[in-house]
Amino acid sequence: MSQELIIGLTEHRTFGYLFQAFLIEQKRSFYTITKMVKQRDIEVLQLNNEQAELVKLVEQYSDEKLVQKFSKKKESSKFFHQMDPALFEQQISPYIDKYLVRIIRLLMRGNTRLFLKQAKYSNLYDEDLIVVQPQYTDCCFCFNRTPEGTHYSLEISYDGAPIRLFHKSITMVSNEPGAFIYQGRLYAFEKLSVKKLLPFLDKESIFIASQVEEKYYKSFVHNCLLEYPVRAQGFTIIDGDVDQQVSLSLEPNLQMDAVLIPRFRYGQNEYLANNKTELVIDFSVQANQYQFTKINRDRSWEETQLAYLSKLGLREENGSFVPLKAQLLSGQDRLYEIINWLNRHKQELQESGFTFTQNRLDKVYSTEHQELELEVKEGEDWFDIYAYVQFGEFRIPFIKLKRHILGGIREFELPNGEHAILPKEWFSDYADLLPFTKQEGNNLRLKKHHFQLLQQKLKGLDKSFFNRLQDVATKAGKPVAVPRNLQATLRSYQHQGFSWMYNLFENQLGGCLADDMGLGKTLQTLTLLLKLKRLKSTMEIPEFEPNSDQGDLFAKPPRTETTEPAETPKIQAASLIVMPTSLLHNWHNEIQKFTPSLKVYRHFGVSRKRTGNFRTQANYYDVILTSYGTIRNDFEMLRDIEFFYVILDESQYIKNPGSKTYQTISQLKAKHRLVLTGTPIENSLSDLWAQMNFVNKGLLGNLAFFKREFITPIEKKSDPEKQQKLQTLIRPFILRRTKEQVAGDLPPVTEQIRYCAMASEQKRIYELEKSAIRNSILENIDQEGVEKSAFVVLQGLTKLRQLANHPSMLQGADETESGKFEQILDTLESLLAEKHKVLIFSSFVKHLELVKQQLENRKWKYSLLTGQTANRADVIQSFQDDPENRVFLISLKAGGVGLNLTSADYVFIIDPWWNPAAEMQAIARAHRIGQNKKVIVYRFITEGSIEEKILALQDRKSSLAEKFINSNNPFKAISREEIINLFS
Repeated sequence: MSQELIIGLTEHRTFGYLFQAFLIEQKRSFYTITKMVKQRDIEVLQLNNEQAELVKLVEQYSDEKLVQKFSKKKESSKFFHQMDPALFEQQISPYIDKYLVRIIRLLMRGNTRLFLKQAKYSNLYDEDLIVVQPQYTDCCFCFNRTPEGTHYSLEISYDGAPIRLFHKSITMVSNEPGAFIYQGRLYAFEKLSVKKLLPFLDKESIFIASQVEEKYYKSFVHNCLLEYPVRAQGFTIIDGDVDQQVSLSLEPNLQMDAVLIPRFRYGQNEYLANNKTELVIDFSVQANQYQFTKINRDRSWEETQLAYLSKLGLREENGSFVPLKAQLLSGQDRLYEIINWLNRHKQELQESGFTFTQNRLDKVYSTEHQELELEVKEGEDWFDIYAYVQFGEFRIPFIKLKRHILGGIREFELPNGEHAILPKEWFSDYADLLPFTKQEGNNLRLKKHHFQLLQQKLKGLDKSFFNRLQDVATKAGKPVAVPRNLQATLRSYQHQGFSWMYNLFENQLGGCLADDMGLGKTLQTLTLLLKLKRLKSTMEIPEFEPNSDQGDLFAKPPRTETTEPAETPKIQAASLIVMPTSLLHNWHNEIQKFTPSLKVYRHFGVSRKRTGNFRTQANYYDVILTSYGTIRNDFEMLRDIEFFYVILDESQYIKNPGSKTYQTISQLKAKHRLVLTGTPIENSLSDLWAQMNFVNKGLLGNLAFFKREFITPIEKKSDPEKQQKLQTLIRPFILRRTKEQVAGDLPPVTEQIRYCAMASEQKRIYELEKSAIRNSILENIDQEGVEKSAFVVLQGLTKLRQLANHPSMLQGADETESGKFEQILDTLESLLAEKHKVLIFSSFVKHLELVKQQLENRKWKYSLLTGQTANRADVIQSFQDDPENRVFLISLKAGGVGLNLTSADYVFIIDPWWNPAAEMQAIARAHRIGQNKKVIVYRFITEGSIEEKILALQDRKSSLAEKFINSNNPFKAISREEIINLFS
């Protein structure tokens, strides 16, 4: 049955009647209490905001809270039995009363029922229901002056009906203001104290002797006339005039929402804007005749003041006012919006005669004008930001607000104890900037590569400098003249890429050239290095006469017509280019071909030099080529050398921030840094962080910050705001062009999927193995969980992939046929008959060996490249130049980078895997600039196998990199359900 949250009024052993929160369940003719509700139950019971507030208020005066607040050293039982009357009267009772009044105000909304609950019983009946009157109860003070003295009585009424309490039984609930229960109804006064009501429970009137009545009229009667309706006999009240003032009070309304309440002061008395009955009262005595002067309010003047508030953007709400933006807000957000409005308009309001007060708020808030002053000065590779905030009379360094802005904390305590409310726009304007700043005294320091976070309007910011950096960000920087001794003609996009890198260099910034494979990243980079040759003198030439051998570190570089004159006193440090081993030969050839004036040394192999004077001798060369593995092995020798440039080719090799490769590479010293890659994101955004942190350290914060601020919101929630912020940070430092964008002469790639039916015996074996693997994996997941089952899952997937390719890939099935294998051979035979060249890629070397065996049986000439191939260059050359060599078998791992095989016009992907980035690289082996044939890609997929599901999952992973860099498909973890589905 449904349950209802109610408030029960129950008698406390010490403090009288108090409210408690209960859950009740309706029976046939009564209700039964199922639970006393505590604050810890709010979330479980899914209470609404009002119900939750009631529960929280009730708990504020629980026995535990009272003991904790007022008697920390006493046990609970002793505290209540040994109650100090003075403590109760002066502290405890007002404390409880404060929460009782707030609860009554919420009950007056009529959304929660109130019952009278007997302490020892858990059942409630309809007759226990207390009706909470939704409006305040009225009162009228009656004074009758006679020669003997004055008779004073009090009339109570609700909605015009009198309530006679003389000799009546009532239950007092709150004191200030008062509330009581009479005849099953709860009546609450807006202002009237219980102290003024109690005397009339046992007497009809109070007599004030004539000897003391003048003082009584000046104080008590005068105050009654100010706050309550008064009926007068024996004295007069007349109309008059008095000085006028207007005030604006910040305080909560009946719903406990902050509002601005205008009050109009006449003499010593204030009146609400919507109160048409209150008057200004002045007391005088003439010939023993008492007179109160009543001053009429100036409605025209009041309306002028209210119109002025409306002009400044306030909107009226039942006699109170709020800024337009605050009308749809509640709670703290509403309060803060109102205070910020006061910060902006208080000065002009004061000039118009307004005064200001704050009432019934937990804190005193600063309503003074706030002004943020920021000035930026440019350093060598940083900006110094001088920032102060003026809060009225206080000038506070902006750095002191950093924790507040980053933590979303809008309240800042000023030296005088008032609380300033930081404007929301400060959070939107500076929350992105502050995480990347460091404190320098009372100022902030920002690295230059974060220039995108600066606002162009900031005082002191060099507009021309800012515009120059913006040109770098938008790739619209000035074109740079190509060095005259470059032995190549750059395409327009290559010229743009070279100019972009040069502009980054001029501004002390690093970057990532992320063009598609085959667009000439190597040529663009060599053009940059050639342009910068001897641009800056940083290294002294040692007195050394090496031997004559270009390849030897200690060999004297050969003289060419571009060699610097002998009298040049200094040369710049060498640039180090790090790459996969397979690319060393290609880079060396490209240098010799396009930039022969660059002196190059290959630091690689067992014959490389590792001596103490390596640093001195290395700087005889413009470029040093080395591999990632060599960097790891020779790190101790290289770590103290400061290179001119450190450039990483295929920089995805450092994508794992926890790897030794990343750790060593990131510690290399260089004045400038650059990375080259076609796939800056392969698996996760952490790949991007690693490469960006290498070229511009700290650009994306530390890894923990990056995971919290970007990886989790973007990869898990696809947060568009975080995506935009990340794009803003990285956009200036990544240049990405696809083949389709820049290569009009590049033929389009046509991709086709060839579905292959399994052979009958193959299908039988596959289904048996699939069933066994699925059961094993489900059992393992149930026992160990998904994360610890990764190896078992991968092992099962690999086995099924092998069976989908060819049962012979597993032991014990050597003679079994494969439907896919036969189709591969048939398709290949047709293509070779038509004189086409074909690249065949597989992630299984054993699969390639099966193809190789058939090629040899049929006497078809081929090349084979795996991780075990020693003579890579010869193998590649044979396929490129030999017209009879028409088949190239390549393992995806060995052929992932550094191959240029444009003589092929067909590509076979004979087994798919999760991350198609490697397959895209394989296609690019044939699909490169210079290709003049249409490239056809066949993907062979075994029907009804794990391969179909792999193909479907590949499509899920393309959006991440598309949003930030390119069209590659980074890996994304699959869920438990998807794992189970793979084996279904």
